[in-house]
Order: sequence, then C-alpha cells, then structure tokens
Amino acid sequence: MSAAPAQRPAAWERPAAADRPTAEQSRLASYVALRVTGVMLSVLVLGHFAVTHIVTDVARDNAAFVARRLSSAVWIAWDATMLAAALAHGAIGIRLALVDYTATRARRRLLDRLVFAIAGILLALGVVAIARAAHA
Repeated sequence: MSAAPAQRPAAWERPAAADRPTAEQSRLASYVALRVTGVMLSVLVLGHFAVTHIVTDVARDNAAFVARRLSSAVWIAWDATMLAAALAHGAIGIRLALVDYTATRARRRLLDRLVFAIAGILLALGVVAIARAAHA
C-alpha cells in the first residue's frame, strides 16, 4: 500500500514569472506610496506645528507642556504615525533613487534591504523614545 504524495498548499509555491510584479508595477507602487506618505506628512506636520506654535503660546512650551501632550494616547499615536510616515517617505524616496542609479539588480536588492532595515531600526528606536517620554 503506497501513500499518496502530500499536496502542498498553493501559497507555498512561488508565483510564475508572469504573476510576479514587474519592475514597472513595483515602481508605480513606490510612486503612489511616496505620494500617500507625503500627503500624510503634510497633515501630520501641519497639525503638530499648529498645536505647538499657534494654539499654544510658544513661550509656555516647556517640559511640562510636552509631558501633558504625551499623556494623551491621541498625541502618542499622532507622533508615532508622523515618525512612521517620515521614515517610510524617506526610505521609499531613497529606494526610487537607488533604482535609477544602481547598475545591477542584486546590488539594488541589497541596498533596498539595507535602507528598509535602517528605517525599521530607526522606527523602533523612535517608538521606544516616544514611549519613554510618555511615561517619564
């Protein structure tokens, strides 16, 4: 009695070359992501600026003001989202420049991974800094 070979889920298979995103589709996705993060940054940074420089008297901005602001979950989320959007925007912009100026695909892939790893590390450090400032 022979056992039938186990079937592998389709998700385990690599997509055929025709199903993989092309360089053009990847570049379009990066372009759209760059624009979306840019719009997000416009709203987030202008909101941050308005609260810290227009709504509040700049002469009263001190450590107590920052502590009060960071005691609110809304402002913690606002700052973390602003940090994530800025890092994503920068990393995607660097990625688009790398696509234009790197000669080989292997080098581009390595530099892509390096840029996004650095952005991930900076995001983790920034979130830790925001959390520590919120609980100080």
